Amino acid sequence: MYDALFTPAGWTRRYNIHTSANFQRSRDQKVVAKILVTCELTIFGLGSHSATGEEWADDDNAGTSAEAQAFKRACSCFGLGRYLYYFEGAWVDLDHRKRPKSVSRLPDWATPEGWAQGLRPNKVSESNANAAGDSQPGSLVPEIEAMAKELGRGLYRGILRDLARVWSPREIQEISAQQRVLEYMHSAARGLRRLEIGLEKTGREALVPILNSLGIRSLERIDRLETLKRVVLELERIADGMS
Repeated sequence: MYDALFTPAGWTRRYNIHTSANFQRSRDQKVVAKILVTCELTIFGLGSHSATGEEWADDDNAGTSAEAQAFKRACSCFGLGRYLYYFEGAWVDLDHRKRPKSVSRLPDWATPEGWAQGLRPNKVSESNANAAGDSQPGSLVPEIEAMAKELGRGLYRGILRDLARVWSPREIQEISAQQRVLEYMHSAARGLRRLEIGLEKTGREALVPILNSLGIRSLERIDRLETLKRVVLELERIADGMS
């Protein structure tokens, strides 16, 4: 892209690479360092922008990933690829080599034709939300959205991800799928209430070894209903032993 716009002699980039001190990673408690990369991108006649990227040092491609991340962020400062930040997540099936089995369709606003017609991310997302959400007869979207505060971000988004493979309940078109998601969320809410009752008996200090055994740093990190069930059952076992 830059070669086409400015020729290869019209821009340059420079990297600075550093390694952090070792520290404990929250998701698996492993002690590991991070590769930190700063990319300074210069377009002659326009100026320079810099950005950073990072990756865990135990990743085989840590340096490449961190460099690419830093370069893309520096490019976005000039506007290149900035529209990518407006994309919402989309789930696709992968084959045995972790390659997508299908290619997701670009939203209309992300195509040259749609942009030329005046489509923009905020306008399109609002119209999609209205079309997929409350206006649908019998929609359970408002009830699902109301569960977000009670469940917390981790559980709420985890259930949407695992059951419906979406980031927002407004993307769930089928009523049967909405019902299933809502049922799971109600089950998670009951689990959280049982958890609070158990903590009243055991004290919050009893929760620490349970979470550590599962490689979880805090309750907010729980994003699966099955994990919540394991925590609740173990806490209730401890509570019963104290009776």
